[in-house]
Amino acid sequence: MKGRIRWNGRSLFAKLLLGFLVVIFISFAFNLLAYHFFYGQMRGQLIRSGTMGLSKTVDGYEKQLRQLDDLLTRYYFDNAVAALKKGSIDSDFPIVNDLAEEFKTIAGHYNLDLENVFIYFKNEGFVIDKNGFARTDDMFGKYYASREYGPAFWEKQFAEDFHLRAFPVAEFKRFRYDAAGPDGGRYFPVIVKSRIGSQFYAGALVDADRMFSGLAQTSGHAFTILGADGAPFYRTGAAGDALPKLPAGSSFVRHADSYYFYQTGPVSGLTYVSIVPYSSIAAQLSKLNALLLTLFAISVLVSVVISVLLSARFKHPVQRIVEALRQMNPAIRHRSSIAEFNVISESLEHMFRSIRRKDSLLQKYGYLDKIKSVPPIDTEAQPPAGADRPFHFVMMHIHYTREDGLAGGGDAARAANVLECVNAEWSRAFPDSVTMPIEKDRLLTIVFSDTDVSGTVAGMLDSFKAAFDRDKALYRLTIACEPRLWQPSEFTAAYESAAEMMRRRRLNDETQVIATPGAPGPIAVWTPDEERGFAAHLEAGSEAQLLALLRGAMQRLARCDAAAWQYRQFAGDLLSKLLMALMAHRIDTSLLAGARAPSPYDEIESFVSAEQYESFFERVARQAAALIREKREARDPIVDFVVRFIETHYGEDIYQDLIADRLNISTGYLRNYFKEKTGQNLSDYLNEYRIGKAKQMLEGTEDKIQDIAAKVGYQNANSFTRMFRRLTGVTPGEYRRECLVNSTE
Repeated sequence: MKGRIRWNGRSLFAKLLLGFLVVIFISFAFNLLAYHFFYGQMRGQLIRSGTMGLSKTVDGYEKQLRQLDDLLTRYYFDNAVAALKKGSIDSDFPIVNDLAEEFKTIAGHYNLDLENVFIYFKNEGFVIDKNGFARTDDMFGKYYASREYGPAFWEKQFAEDFHLRAFPVAEFKRFRYDAAGPDGGRYFPVIVKSRIGSQFYAGALVDADRMFSGLAQTSGHAFTILGADGAPFYRTGAAGDALPKLPAGSSFVRHADSYYFYQTGPVSGLTYVSIVPYSSIAAQLSKLNALLLTLFAISVLVSVVISVLLSARFKHPVQRIVEALRQMNPAIRHRSSIAEFNVISESLEHMFRSIRRKDSLLQKYGYLDKIKSVPPIDTEAQPPAGADRPFHFVMMHIHYTREDGLAGGGDAARAANVLECVNAEWSRAFPDSVTMPIEKDRLLTIVFSDTDVSGTVAGMLDSFKAAFDRDKALYRLTIACEPRLWQPSEFTAAYESAAEMMRRRRLNDETQVIATPGAPGPIAVWTPDEERGFAAHLEAGSEAQLLALLRGAMQRLARCDAAAWQYRQFAGDLLSKLLMALMAHRIDTSLLAGARAPSPYDEIESFVSAEQYESFFERVARQAAALIREKREARDPIVDFVVRFIETHYGEDIYQDLIADRLNISTGYLRNYFKEKTGQNLSDYLNEYRIGKAKQMLEGTEDKIQDIAAKVGYQNANSFTRMFRRLTGVTPGEYRRECLVNSTE
């Protein structure tokens, strides 16, 4: 070791050892500062954690109180409660049962930690809760008896002026007749009042311990809630009776080795106090610091020893590799006990052997950059060899069929086989030619020639067609080659021309050689009226009309001699329309494919004839129409009533509240139910029905637009015009003129 480690300030050993020592020193200095900083940060972290934990707890309490406020306030507008105020408890006993069931559901299933919910009627002297009807004295003297909250307390609240008030926790006893002794718990009352119903109020008993266990962010800490008057409201843990006074402008105070965090709730006005001990954490922090310092001292000593040994072991193999690189000798294999040095040696050998192979790849990349007009990043880069000569340009697109996928192997392997075959043929006929993949399913061949050899190239393409047609069950080949000699400056133009020519492929399963430049022109398959008619017939589930429109579209494509991509584009657009219609009706779109293995979009990619497209259109249109028709014909008593009511009274002033009253349900429930069952808002359905009736009147009568608006329930002609335009895209006058023009034609 002494012979190998000789000190030289510029040697690799010296540099490595010095680097290790500098890293060790920086690490030591950083950790020393971190120890001092860490202790101070622990206190700040404790305060932030305590404040954040209390804030989350307060948010939970206040959120549940707000939800309880909203829930209880709703009963001041409840028709059943209003009926009880006017009627007799004996005659309205079914209403009492319904309210009791509703209160039982709220107490049992709502996430509000409720023991009970009730309504106290002052003049009648009775209470309705989850158990039904009870007299006031029985309710608060037997079933929920408390020393703090007797019957007089509950009656006294009628004279108090407040909207929401929560009262301190107390023990409640519930005397049960089905058990040996009383049952009960620790609850705090919440009362919600409203001037709308001054003769009754709604209240609830909240399980204080259950609520705290569900909302508390920290376990094991003392927690106290103070009322608006400073009196204790709720307490858990080892919290003392006397709390320290909070300094002005602060949210916490340290007192007797504990931190007291305060926060006042915006809804309830309660003051929440969380008590976090500090002494135990400080003692643990001191022990941790001592342990870390000891471990760090040991690590520094071990690091210095390891640094010397590693520096020596790095020096020798690195010197061997550097020497080999100086000589550019691929035979630099050096066995070392360090695995990384062995990997470096082997990698350098592979690198020297692959330089020549990469040169050819760089040449192909250069052609791609030139074809796509990509400027070179390196200004000193040389253009690829032969790029200054005239050339013929051939592009091939390979579409692999489903049968080819079942034969095994991935797209990359299949493309490599085709590339190898094509490259061998071109290289045999034109040694200077370049064949390369430009996309996963496209090959490009550049045939360099100073003279026009279009005839020879065409013969090569015919031979490719004959060869690949034998395997048309596996793939379909499209070849684009404009019969002309391109100039060196026209690489990009040749590429763009070939890409456009690819779009001329017609519907069949044979290899196609395309020599006509340019892409096919656009085809308007449907008129706007046919588009709207298709949507309307699909919505109605009219199978015959849908099929008639689709057959007309296929005839138009055939008359225009549409290319394969135009058929595919129309099929994709049609399929998107069908899927969107199914999703609008909340129908499972997978039903459109049925038991067939591929998706409809994959199925389209395999079509090679107009008959396949026509059969596909007929099948998916029939399926979609049947699914929508089946969905629309599903009977539902509430939806049927709403539909019949709208069909009968659409010309009147219809309100959702009116329909809900007829059904004896709430307006919100009606809106949600109709939306869930039909997939459409009730107001949207009403407007669409009215506009549909208006369209019939515009087509079949000569009534004025304002008269038609009034007949379909719109008292304002401007509102009618805006709604008509929003649903149809045109004004009523424009719609009537279009109908007249179409009837004349």
